[in-house]
Amino acid sequence: MSKKLTTIILSAMLSVSAVSQQSGDMQSSFEDFRRGLLDDFNNFRNDILADYAKFLDGVWVEYSGFKGQERNNTPKPELPPLVDPDSTPDTTPTKPGRSDDKPAVSPVKDTTPVALSNGGNDFTFSYYGIEMQIPDVDIRLMERLSKTKDFAEQWRMLDANPASEQLIKNISDLAKRHNFNDYLTYDLAARYAVAKYPNISPSSRTSLVHYIMTHLGFDARIGVNGSGQALLMLPCKQTVYGYMFLVFDNAKYYVFVDPQEKLSMSDTRISTCQLPKAAANASKIDLRLNPINIPYKAKTYSVSHDGVEIHGEVNENLFPIIYKYPQMPISDYAESELLPDLRRDVVAQLKAQLADKPTAEAVDALLQFVQSGFDYATDHQYHGFEKPYFFEEMLFYDKCDCEDRVVFYTYLLWNVLGVENHLLAYPGHESASVTIPGKTRGDAYNYDGKTFLISDPTYIGAKTGMCMPNFKSKTPEIDHIYR
Repeated sequence: MSKKLTTIILSAMLSVSAVSQQSGDMQSSFEDFRRGLLDDFNNFRNDILADYAKFLDGVWVEYSGFKGQERNNTPKPELPPLVDPDSTPDTTPTKPGRSDDKPAVSPVKDTTPVALSNGGNDFTFSYYGIEMQIPDVDIRLMERLSKTKDFAEQWRMLDANPASEQLIKNISDLAKRHNFNDYLTYDLAARYAVAKYPNISPSSRTSLVHYIMTHLGFDARIGVNGSGQALLMLPCKQTVYGYMFLVFDNAKYYVFVDPQEKLSMSDTRISTCQLPKAAANASKIDLRLNPINIPYKAKTYSVSHDGVEIHGEVNENLFPIIYKYPQMPISDYAESELLPDLRRDVVAQLKAQLADKPTAEAVDALLQFVQSGFDYATDHQYHGFEKPYFFEEMLFYDKCDCEDRVVFYTYLLWNVLGVENHLLAYPGHESASVTIPGKTRGDAYNYDGKTFLISDPTYIGAKTGMCMPNFKSKTPEIDHIYR
């Protein structure tokens, strides 16, 4: 190798080394900068928490609460629509808008949290029938908070008690042990408070939960309505349907009450203390669910239609926890996952049964399996309130309606057949569409250069490419995309 070539290579190596060093220094500088921002925020937040009692002692501003939003107020049909045997798919296009024998089971009933024991160094209570154990701490609460000054006084009492910090850690550790998300962490704290302090006022318990949530890093606000109820107000990453909310600092704060109370709607005036605007930079509640770690109680399921069948077990302990879960946009149900092993088993069973079918035929077999393998009932008929299902709930309850079916069906279309699909929203109805190479005949629309055919799991007897007559002239919105 010539001296000149060696010099060139050495120079290049030094250049690369210099660039790498510079890149590393830049990355290190960025990390230091980012860490500094986080430290500054945490220090500022700690300053807010240190002065929180002063804010509670200060001026409380009155706001007007807004009635909870409805996802859609168009009534669902009490009976599932049946396809006209003489109808055939046509080519009328619709255009999407935005992109956004089974064992009978009675609906789950809510359970009141109660203390099971308070022996030794642990406090044990029931959380939807599941035994929860947490280190016991000695915290005294005021019997009742009736004036805004009382909220400041109880905050000072909690601040002055070293056991408060231990309680916050205990709640956090318990939530992490069970892999609870933000909302279930709040719910756990609220139900702990009821079980631990059953004989004090809900206002005192709500104040304790407010104290816990703020110290866990959430933007939690305390308030009082015109009826004197203590309210906890939480901003959420998702829209929460059916919950009263108020707006300040350009954010929606959803109203939650003690688990043993119902929100009084006789007066929608809500008063809360003023906080620095930076308090709104704390965490919002994320409602999407991931697998949670709870004891297993087997409940068998079996669903079949026309030679396609699935069977197995679900964890019965899961369903009381999510029975009255706050209602989110349908896309968030589609993107939540609770029982991964169950899903893998369902997918494996269906893949084995549909593997030899051409794509279009497999799609229709899966479509008709969902159409006819499940009994239909609206949420209000079956549960008495609006309740979209997570995927897993389809295999627990013996009745379901359109949004439940479409969350289940679109997941299977993608994970069993690998078929790109859309979860669609019509007024008062949820449906689906699929793109199948070489198949374009039927009720369809074009999206991203592809033809998507309507494939409706609630239109009993319909094949892919057939839209319910009532919705042929309607423009659906895309709630979720699998691709």
